[in-house]
Amino acid sequence: MSDNYNHLEAMAVFATVVEEASFTKAASRLGCSKAHVSQLISRLELHIATQLLFRTTRRLDLTEAGKVYLEYCQDVVQISERAAKALVALNGTVSGTIRLSAPISFGEVFLGDITLGFAKLFPEVRFELELDNRIKDLQADKIDVALRATTQLDDDLVAIKVGEWKEYICAAPEYLSNKKPVVFPTDLSSHDCLLNTRNLETTIWRFSNEEGSYAIPIDGKLSVHHFPMLKNALLKGAGVAKLPSYLAEDEIKTGRLVRLLPDYLVEQYPIFVVFPYQKNLPLKVRKFVDYTKTWFSERKQFSEI
Repeated sequence: MSDNYNHLEAMAVFATVVEEASFTKAASRLGCSKAHVSQLISRLELHIATQLLFRTTRRLDLTEAGKVYLEYCQDVVQISERAAKALVALNGTVSGTIRLSAPISFGEVFLGDITLGFAKLFPEVRFELELDNRIKDLQADKIDVALRATTQLDDDLVAIKVGEWKEYICAAPEYLSNKKPVVFPTDLSSHDCLLNTRNLETTIWRFSNEEGSYAIPIDGKLSVHHFPMLKNALLKGAGVAKLPSYLAEDEIKTGRLVRLLPDYLVEQYPIFVVFPYQKNLPLKVRKFVDYTKTWFSERKQFSEI
């Protein structure tokens, strides 16, 4: 057999011949001679030592082996086409609309910087932002990509971890000025505590250090499912609360809030970029995911726990 015989090409030609039910039509579609098509099929049958077609002057029929082999030939053609599309996408233009979902406080803090930075690199991209504390069905709501700060992830989503955030126990200096100092987690029992109802165990705050773990019952006078509202209440001296590190750090640096029990680990949560699984991920989504990974990796507060 000639060294220039292309087995994969012959498989693709065989699939085309069957689809067109004609050597002549297949040759026309492929832009080659009928003789070349016939020669490739003959060589293919010789290569696999199996007859694939019954040939008559009027029609072509598949042998039993041909029916089985055809499915694999069609797979070869489809994989080749998908590979070509993937390469086109790789070198294509990043454009179009990205529908993006995130929790409210998360989005308020991060998404402005992330989307504006991405838009500078790829000005033909537009964003539609969905800020909601409910976990959305990305496929049903036609959302391209989402930021999630939770371990509750659907099995049909691709999840890429980009960082982690911690919880801080915080209060305003004005509130603490006439209160009992908080030295140990148990000291919180004598303080006015504010709760975030996003957690199932809102009345139990958990701490750990080198000496062990602690579960402290908390009786909160305010419960709300919105971190920014908790932060505002803290700044007004309403009590003690757990805040995400990304919401509290600036106020702690400026002295508007005090971090309590800094030697105790409270809770930490992974940050994921998630998107629906698909064989050919749109270039705009792939580039945005890569950009978001880089954005978080360049900020130490999301990696230093």
